[in-house]
Amino acid sequence: MAECSFLLGDVAGAAETTHHAVNAAAHTQSGRVRQQLAQLYPYTVGRDVPGPLREARDNIRDLLAT
Repeated sequence: MAECSFLLGDVAGAAETTHHAVNAAAHTQSGRVRQQLAQLYPYTVGRDVPGPLREARDNIRDLLAT
């Protein structure tokens, strides 16, 4: 869902769905889940990234570092 929101340009929806994905992934040790979450990371990188996406990026990075 998050990737679809990113592709459609729905920044608010993408940020919200990414936060939900990070929260769900935090409760599992599945490498596959973390790999899929990592695929969202590139959508959150850039110079003019809105605050909610910066927060989503930080959450993804923090989760993948553990």
